[in-house]
Amino acid sequence: MNIKSALFCAVKTAGYVILFFIFFMLINIFFESFYRGSLYMEASGEGLGGAVFDIYYTNSEEEAFGEGKHIFSGIETDEKGNFSFNGKISAVMSDPYGIRLDLGDKAGGYAKIRSLVYSEKNIMIDILPEGAYGELSYNDAEVSYTENGGLSIKTTGTDPYIVFGGTEAVAVNHYTEIPAAAAALFVLFVLNRYLRLKTIYHTAGSLFRERRLIFNLAVNDFKTKYTGSYFGIIWAFVQPVCTILIFCFVFQVGLRSSDVGNVPFVLWLMCGLVPWFFFSEAWNSATFALMEYSYLVKKVVFRIHILPLVKIISSLFVHIFFVLFMLLMFLIYHITPNICWLQVIYYSFSMIVLIIALSYMTASLVVFFKDLGQIMNIVLQFGMWLTPIMWQIDIIPDRFRWIFKLNPMYYIVQGYRDSLIGGIPLYNNIKQLMYFWIVVSAMLLIGFIIFGKLKDHFADVL
Repeated sequence: MNIKSALFCAVKTAGYVILFFIFFMLINIFFESFYRGSLYMEASGEGLGGAVFDIYYTNSEEEAFGEGKHIFSGIETDEKGNFSFNGKISAVMSDPYGIRLDLGDKAGGYAKIRSLVYSEKNIMIDILPEGAYGELSYNDAEVSYTENGGLSIKTTGTDPYIVFGGTEAVAVNHYTEIPAAAAALFVLFVLNRYLRLKTIYHTAGSLFRERRLIFNLAVNDFKTKYTGSYFGIIWAFVQPVCTILIFCFVFQVGLRSSDVGNVPFVLWLMCGLVPWFFFSEAWNSATFALMEYSYLVKKVVFRIHILPLVKIISSLFVHIFFVLFMLLMFLIYHITPNICWLQVIYYSFSMIVLIIALSYMTASLVVFFKDLGQIMNIVLQFGMWLTPIMWQIDIIPDRFRWIFKLNPMYYIVQGYRDSLIGGIPLYNNIKQLMYFWIVVSAMLLIGFIIFGKLKDHFADVL
């Protein structure tokens, strides 16, 4: 084995080791998320009226059960007021001191709680043991323990509730590291077996070598759009600004939309509109890149795979301006910057990768199926309203929210808001992160395959 081959093997091995640790950490966090902040409850009853089993929590003895401590909106009842629940409640809390269960608004109702367990990353709290009876308090209710350790409750007034306080946490280990390591090894096996790493290296190297050409074509494309107009490229920024102002006026003034939490509605809305405008503009223009640059496609020596990237980078110039404009608006409203603002760079990069994946599919197909452009316009119109840009996803019942979260742009829009408004680290929702990159990776693979299969026929059709 010569020195060059040995060096290549060493670099390849080091790369796999780094990938293993990256996949291991991500998958382990993913597995741990199933045990983080969850309340498991089994309960049934009848005749409690409305607001059955609203749940609140506190982190200390002195803290009150307020609106900010509300984690569950209640159990649905049938026409006769009967209900039954057995499952997990995603609880936005950590190491709770006390938990309060509101039991409806009617006297004479009956409920039975068979199990109530809180589970976090490394702790578990069994809330129903009989030894905790002295720490149990209640109002407008008669409470007694059953033979199997559950609670039997009968409401005696219109404001019944029970409070569990001072429960002790027990350390647990879910041993998520073992399946995470096995899963990471499996992912590396699949990558090594089915992906042509040399092809990826060559493609990445080719794009890097042609970075000047891509950038110059993107700048030229950006200028060409507004050639001949009096104000030139100023229109690239004026039109989206006017659109944002119109939406803000309609929702804030016309529909009198209230602030979202402690943030003005206009800032909350901009965090959704700015990434969506870039997504729709870049995807739409990249789809027609081959048709617009047909004279380059017909050249035998030209690398046509860079054309969708040219269009995406051309649209990126306007997006960078609007991100800066949005940050300025936050400062005008006296929102203090924090380190999470830098995550906008990551979410913008993620959106670019998503657009590339989509563009290689649609740019290849639109050459042969011209109606795809009209279909895309309809998809973008529906997508803007189905993505929670102008409405909050909290208005959707819990059991239907997962449908809207399947949209990859939900991850991007929510990421902008989490970064700029909530100050939430991007690893906070590891499930959505992993889902996004799995979907985008699959779309990239499909897009490259379609583009590679059809590229030899582009010149003939155009």
